[in-house]
Amino acid sequence: MRGAGGRWKWDELIDFEVALAAWDGESRPDEVASEGSRPAVMKSWKLAAGVPEVGRTWVRAIAWAGAIASGLAFLAGVGAAWGCYDRDREGVDVIILLVFTLLIPWLTLVVGLTVWIFRPRWGGLIGPVLRKLVAKFAGKDGGKVLSVIEGSPELAKSFGWKLAARAQSAALNFHLGAIIGLTLLFVFRRVGFYWETTTERAMERTLESVVQFLSMPWRDVLPRMVPEIATSRRGADWEGGGASWMAFLILALLVWGVAPRFLLEAFAHTRSWLAVRTPAFQSPRHRRLWRVLTGVKRGEEPAGPADGALVLDLGGISPDRDSLRPFFLRHLRLNPVAWETLEVLDEGREAAARTALGKAPAGIIVLAEGWSLAPRQMEETLKRVLAAAGGRRSSVVVADFDREGRPRPPKADDRAAWEAYFDGQKGLDVEVSFYEEDRTWAPG
Repeated sequence: MRGAGGRWKWDELIDFEVALAAWDGESRPDEVASEGSRPAVMKSWKLAAGVPEVGRTWVRAIAWAGAIASGLAFLAGVGAAWGCYDRDREGVDVIILLVFTLLIPWLTLVVGLTVWIFRPRWGGLIGPVLRKLVAKFAGKDGGKVLSVIEGSPELAKSFGWKLAARAQSAALNFHLGAIIGLTLLFVFRRVGFYWETTTERAMERTLESVVQFLSMPWRDVLPRMVPEIATSRRGADWEGGGASWMAFLILALLVWGVAPRFLLEAFAHTRSWLAVRTPAFQSPRHRRLWRVLTGVKRGEEPAGPADGALVLDLGGISPDRDSLRPFFLRHLRLNPVAWETLEVLDEGREAAARTALGKAPAGIIVLAEGWSLAPRQMEETLKRVLAAAGGRRSSVVVADFDREGRPRPPKADDRAAWEAYFDGQKGLDVEVSFYEEDRTWAPG
């Protein structure tokens, strides 16, 4: 279970990623923690490294961009309501009002949700505009930090959700603006509400269907808030009226405009928070930092080995066990008590290995030769091992061996290939270490 020390906030993760982008790839502060969950160790590095705090600037920039978008949307909503007011007739055409304040926003919502599904990092239709606005408010290095954010899987995902939340907030404020504009017209202008048509009944039937649909949430409880459609039709003798439309329009804007946007905004904020709360830190650069931070220093003595580890020899290496045991004890803190073989053409030995997998209480060590990396086969093997391990600690040790089976460090090219392979494996929760005669160990 991840401790509270591994919980992250959005601004903290931005600071971390900016510092990681400037990291030299080798340095390690002395006071950084080397044990614990990956998020907790990464946070320890962030605190020890004294990284520049730019995350708060981005939080403020997003708030400002969202406030501007919401303010403009609110004014647009007021304008949409006032735009439906006919000064000569001193009335509001409800058909035009419903089109501009509900139908078009709902069509926009459907298109935005489609974009959201297929391009989640865009943050909806106005996401790209908000993105540029945020980068502008973030200062002169806004573009550079934006590239860092988009390069981090967790931050990029969270940023997309934040933009989506701001977009929904702007849409919510559009509907609120329409409600305020409509209320001002009704209270101070004493406007009436009407509709008109060139046909005798077609528009009336359509409007009746629309009203019945929109009033479904409240018509049985509040029947008075369903307008009288026939009496509000504007004819030659129309002199204002249609007051029953006012309550209906306010409720329709609240139920079909404000409420969905509020729920979507809350959902987006929650998803954004969850995306950065406990990051996986599984990108290649994260894994490199993890290896450096959790590497045991030369000469450091472990607290004591855990008994009962199983060593799985891949491909029949037949190593010198006495030569490997000190490495396992000192650097993996595991005491091997059983040795089996995997990936050999011997069903009996394979069966014995499968049986032994269930009897290794301390952990499992997979021993591989440096030159023998076959990515697809290794992935399948590790999936089998991890499935049988049932959450127990699992480690891969890579080494080369002489004719007598004595271990030696793998070649530099082979080591780089193994590191690149494990850097690309996001779903395999396994350590990788490389045999070193001078007792330097780098887990991944």
